[in-house]
Amino acid sequence: MSAPGGDTEDGTSRAASSTTAGDRRVRDVQRQARPTLLLATGFALVAALFAALPHDTGAWLPLHLFLVGSLLLAISGASQLFAVTWSAGDAPGGRAVMTQRVLLSAGAAGVAAGRELAWPDALTGVAATAVVAALALLGVILVRIVASGRNRRFDAPVGSYVIALVAGIVGCVMGAALAAGPRSTGFRAAHETVNLLGLIGIVIAATLPFFVATEARTKMSPRADQRAQRLLGALLGVAVFVAGAGLAADARVVAALGLGAYALGLVAIVGLLPHLRRKQFRWAGPRLVGLLAGVGWWMGAVVVGAVHALRGHETFSDAVLLALVVGGYVQILLSSLAYLGPVLRGGGHLALSSGFRLTRSWITLVAVNTAAVLLVAGFRTAGTVALCVAATDTAVRAVMLRVNGSVIPRDPTGATP
Repeated sequence: MSAPGGDTEDGTSRAASSTTAGDRRVRDVQRQARPTLLLATGFALVAALFAALPHDTGAWLPLHLFLVGSLLLAISGASQLFAVTWSAGDAPGGRAVMTQRVLLSAGAAGVAAGRELAWPDALTGVAATAVVAALALLGVILVRIVASGRNRRFDAPVGSYVIALVAGIVGCVMGAALAAGPRSTGFRAAHETVNLLGLIGIVIAATLPFFVATEARTKMSPRADQRAQRLLGALLGVAVFVAGAGLAADARVVAALGLGAYALGLVAIVGLLPHLRRKQFRWAGPRLVGLLAGVGWWMGAVVVGAVHALRGHETFSDAVLLALVVGGYVQILLSSLAYLGPVLRGGGHLALSSGFRLTRSWITLVAVNTAAVLLVAGFRTAGTVALCVAATDTAVRAVMLRVNGSVIPRDPTGATP
């Protein structure tokens, strides 16, 4: 109920009440995102560990631990955080968020363990089903957030997220088919395409115009309007499914056209990014450089994959896959976590500034790019060592971020960024 004159019963203005509600929404979704992103970091570190340790399934195990575990958990936590923050929507229910997190983490661990330890197909199938259920639940959560939003500017990215999640569900079903028995090389490439470029790639592409502006502390480009974002989300979605269908049917021209259209979509997404000046790079440092470098590796891998498809070669050869995953997605994830970590720690402006200084890691930036170059060139041992350097540096800084958060003086106002 409202008091006369537009004030609430306790005498506060409607604007103040709305601000308080907005702060509560952001605090709630930040609290929900912390364990999800912490799990994502843990999966990334375990993936790096298995890249260095001997095991039975070769590159498959660390790749799936990173892609299904780390990246999808990061996408889950970050997409909900962004949707609530940028649409001014309500934070999702805690039970739904926890259920989605448990399904995805248990499913990712189960799929990895099932293949590595040669579990019965039924158990691995249960784990894969958990991943599918987690993706579907994430879609429901995101749609509900934007439906409750006071600001409609994040509707287009969430529409792209839904397209990506549909691609992910299709990719998971294809993965289950691959686990059940031998399939053609084209079918395997189609599975990789809809998961790597569809599920993961479309989510990243839809987020970039917002997140780059946020990381760089600048305004979004006026070119990144709702219409442009919807068109590019649709273009990337159609391109992924055309490429996947072409690969599965061994129609190399169709596959190359789909991958080429996807690469053009990425170029267009870059055109929607804000104009970055020296002061933005000076403030964000390696976080921003790494994010943009990751996009560059990603675009390059797609272009090379399109050429391979057209020539009838293996679309995602080891070199292309490593360029995409290590140079592109690993680097984008680490750059994003370097920004989100201090924000989610909270503690006011003093703690936030201290956290941003701590996560400005040139060591990780150089190590990841060095690892990508070495792995693409075929120097697996040296590349793995460089990747472990990046993982170690990230782990140390994550621990320091957590430990320092308990000793840094809090902002006198008690504000949480």
